Amino acid sequence: MIDIIKIQNSLVGLVGYRQPTNPDYAIIDDNNLISESGYFVTDNPYAKIELIKSSQDYLDVSNVQFNDFLRQIKKSSASNVCNQVFSSADYIDRNVFYKNAFNKINVETLATGFYGFRIRVSDEKNVAFKVTRVLLDFQGTGTIKLVLWNNSKLEPLQIKEVEIVSDHQEEILDWVVNNTDTTYKGEYFMGALYDSTSGLKPYKRDWNDANLMSYITYLDIDKVSFNGHTSENLFDISALQNNSETNGLNFDITVYEDFTDLIINNKSLFARAIYLDTVISFLTHYTTSIRSNRNEQLAKEMYQKLVVEIEGANDGVISVKGLKPQLISEIASIRKEIEKLQEGYFGIGYNIITED
Repeated sequence: MIDIIKIQNSLVGLVGYRQPTNPDYAIIDDNNLISESGYFVTDNPYAKIELIKSSQDYLDVSNVQFNDFLRQIKKSSASNVCNQVFSSADYIDRNVFYKNAFNKINVETLATGFYGFRIRVSDEKNVAFKVTRVLLDFQGTGTIKLVLWNNSKLEPLQIKEVEIVSDHQEEILDWVVNNTDTTYKGEYFMGALYDSTSGLKPYKRDWNDANLMSYITYLDIDKVSFNGHTSENLFDISALQNNSETNGLNFDITVYEDFTDLIINNKSLFARAIYLDTVISFLTHYTTSIRSNRNEQLAKEMYQKLVVEIEGANDGVISVKGLKPQLISEIASIRKEIEKLQEGYFGIGYNIITED
């Protein structure tokens, strides 16, 4: 899996556009002029700012809107290329903390404080997890504050206040923990700041094996608490307590391989492929509109040239390797280079690439 937003924001500057010499179209902003790799989309003879501008659906598009459009083409190409390179399955494991049935008869009486779980991520590199949701099982109604900390920061990574209105309630979280943020590995603490005066009482998991926690690959999870802690900042972890009390929280976690950090730290590998994909998107955008040219014959000839430029041609006399075949070759080359990095990121024998 890759974090699309972070990939796009990190790789968008790899390729750029040159400012047209025609003063009527010299409207490219500073960010779009940047090319960290030296590849410029408009170096392709068919990729002209004049043509892409005139093919906009909205004739009165502003310069700001047009530059946003050009930037989005580059961002989309960055994610397209990375998704093609990393086409293997990235799922590792998924489970709720408690999967066994329990009987809602007895309730737990908790003091004010933090109740939740300590999560230790294994030493396996590029392992990430996502807390998709939490199932809440409380008697009564009231408010709790869900929180996620890492031991390296006092401030919470995530926090969400939830109104409990039912004895069994689902809350969607979508909290992502990967190696592209300022915190990674170490210890995570996830749970709820609980107020004993709220009227809420968690149902006990005291029936059969209801309190047996699931094993989730690459995560070491144990139940913890910190009596009296009400602050949103992290507590003194040396005083943390293990406990057996039911806390009413049943988190749903998915563990997966995340390649975002690998891509960002080796982004130069992707430059030419992003350049090729951006040019293809650029040309494809106006292949249809160019056919509406008043000079039908000229439009037809131009359209045919664009198709050959994108797809390539081989009539036995002239052979043109199109942009799409070049992109396919470049994707294959990137995969080979990534395989050389596997030992450093994942260990010998670990394969993150699946050939199509």
